[in-house]
Parts: sequence; structure tokens; C-alpha cells
Amino acid sequence: SALATRSMTALAVFLTVLGSAANNIGKVLQKEATKDLPQLSLSKAVMRRYAGSRLWRIGLLADVGGALCLLAALSMAPVSLIQPVSGCGMAILAVFSHFYLREELQANERAGVVVAMAGTVGVGLTAELFEDSLPATLASLGLLCGYGGVFAL
Repeated sequence: SALATRSMTALAVFLTVLGSAANNIGKVLQKEATKDLPQLSLSKAVMRRYAGSRLWRIGLLADVGGALCLLAALSMAPVSLIQPVSGCGMAILAVFSHFYLREELQANERAGVVVAMAGTVGVGLTAELFEDSLPATLASLGLLCGYGGVFAL
């Protein structure tokens, strides 16, 4: 039905925004964690330090979780919708950086965030309906639930 297809598209857009934001924010958290960590190498001692860093682990989980959200979104909607919407992750990252890293956004950067978010909403509202593939969607949602369980631990 058209309502179910519209709902699936809306869910795909939501997962894209969530995934893109998590992916970008995860990288920032990992970068912040490296300030207190040695240079990355394959030595067991260094690997243990990274694995022992709570902030680095949270960043890694956010990064991987974001990728899983994007994968789920791609199973629900065409890449021609998902890719443009994923660009809003950079706008969300700018806002996150302002509050978390205390970076000041200039007027033109704030305007860029607004334009990116408006563009995301516009793409989402004007997206063509995509007949979903229920097995792929259920598999993707299963992956998200599994990720959620791991993240909750």
C-alpha cells in the first residue's frame, strides 16, 4: 500500500540521518580519545590501551552503528535518496562540535547547517516511493536490534 511504502521511505530517511550523524560523531569521539592514547600500532599493549578507552569504544560503536543504520536504510530506499540525505550528517557534526568540542560556528557555518538540514527535509519530502523488499528490511532491522543489544552492554 502507498501508506506502508511512504512509512518505509520515512524510516529509511530517519535511519540515514541517524546513521550519518552517528558515523561522523563516532569519528570525533575516537579522535578525542586519541589525545590520551599512544600512537596506534599493532602492538598488544597499544591495542589494549585503545580497547580500554571508554571514549574510544563509544566512538567505535557509534561509527559502526551508523554504518549499520545506513545499510538498513539502503535496503529500504534507493541510493539516490539515501546518499543526498546522508550529507546532513556533516551539519549535525557541526552542531555537535559546537556543543561538545566548544567550537564556535561562524554565521556562514550556521547558515550552512540550516541549508543542509532544509535540503535533507526537502529531499525526504519529495522522494519517490520505493517498493520495499520485506526480507531485506527485516534482516536490516535484525542487524540494528543486534547492534542495539551490543551497545546496551
